[in-house]
Amino acid sequence: MKSIRRQLTLTILTGFGLLLIFSGTAIYFFTRVALLAEFDAGLRAKAFTIMSLAEQGQDGVQFELPDDFFKGSDGGATPQFYELWRTNGTVIARSESLNDTELPDHFGPAAAPQYWNLNLPGGRAGRAIGLEFFPKAEDEDGKKFAPAEAVVVVAADRRSLDQTLDTLTTVLALTGLLTIAITVPVVNFSLCRSHAPLGRLARQAAAITADSLQTRFPVDSMPEELRPITSRLNDLLGRLEESFERERRFSADLAHELRTPLAELRSLAEVELAWPETEDAEKHRETLNIALQMEAMVTRLLEMARGENRKIPLQPETVLMFPLLDEVWRPLAGRAKKKQLTFTFNVPPDAVLQTDRTLLRSILANLLANAVEYTPQNGRGEIRWEKDAGELTVSNTVHDLDAADVPHLFERLWRKDKSRTGGEHCGLGLALSRTFAGLLGFDLKAGFDNGQILTLHLQTLKSPQNK
Repeated sequence: MKSIRRQLTLTILTGFGLLLIFSGTAIYFFTRVALLAEFDAGLRAKAFTIMSLAEQGQDGVQFELPDDFFKGSDGGATPQFYELWRTNGTVIARSESLNDTELPDHFGPAAAPQYWNLNLPGGRAGRAIGLEFFPKAEDEDGKKFAPAEAVVVVAADRRSLDQTLDTLTTVLALTGLLTIAITVPVVNFSLCRSHAPLGRLARQAAAITADSLQTRFPVDSMPEELRPITSRLNDLLGRLEESFERERRFSADLAHELRTPLAELRSLAEVELAWPETEDAEKHRETLNIALQMEAMVTRLLEMARGENRKIPLQPETVLMFPLLDEVWRPLAGRAKKKQLTFTFNVPPDAVLQTDRTLLRSILANLLANAVEYTPQNGRGEIRWEKDAGELTVSNTVHDLDAADVPHLFERLWRKDKSRTGGEHCGLGLALSRTFAGLLGFDLKAGFDNGQILTLHLQTLKSPQNK
């Protein structure tokens, strides 16, 4: 199982280790360069001193070295090695410390002497400088001599330099290991402490059940990086709470809707059992009406479930809007006339939609039936087609609805009348219409215009797809 904390720990320690290696290497390199430059400067100074002591005389190149030239800071003699010879191979002078060993004849001009590492007598590590020069060719009387080219090589024991570099390497290595040893628990502690809010968030989420969806995660106390996640979780909980509450209402409303017809059926059955000799056609008609009402409710619920699961096959075709609206309106015209309603149709004859005719007819039937049912006596309504917007609007006056009811209009089994009197409508029409509209790629929404006019908007958003 992947662990973010383990990955972060490994990444931080790897990056920190690479930084330590890089910085340690850089410190060692620049320190070594500086120490070598200082060591070479000392060799160069000694070489130039020897060069200044060499003179060109009548008998050739003369060289005399002071006795205290190689005295150390403690007054003792510091082992030094030098050799001075002519370019023709004639040795002019050499240190006694060389014994029978010859120094290599590597050299360069005075402006750019040559440096190299070598083994000194006795197997000790050393470093040398070699350069060529012309000894001073003039005596005290001002007499000049022909210049003679010479070479000087000076070497010195470099063990102290190597010991310093070895000590530096050891210190850097131990410091790096100690730093890593301290960094590992510090990083683990820091990550554990930083991940503590995630642990609390997980524990709080694990404690949330269907009965505690009102719980919200604290946003202000969360680290800045977790606030967007916490806010989204709170939004999700809000949607879940609303959905669960809607389902609870639906269950309660469905039970309420079914209780009345079931009670009526029970009463009729009890009457039949008590007086079986009586045969009344009206009672059978009541039983049929109750059964038809329950069947219509169940059918609509099943249609809604199939629509939400996109199990209804679509058959797109070119649908003329005006003839379809006229077909849907004819069964409702008598009811509208009885209530003295005035409905106007502003739909051009050439208005068309490319969609499934059966589902569109069901949507329009629900919208118009809803308008006729809830428009008060002597009310008015209008069905309008907006060609540019691709939108059909159904408007009607209402007297028992307001803007606060709009969010509930498309809820299943919702009715303004809590007592649910008048059982012709069960509150599923608009919910089913919105489901079918979504299946067709339409948007169905509601709004209030001019106070007491409810308008339902059916707008085309995309081409219908059979999914």
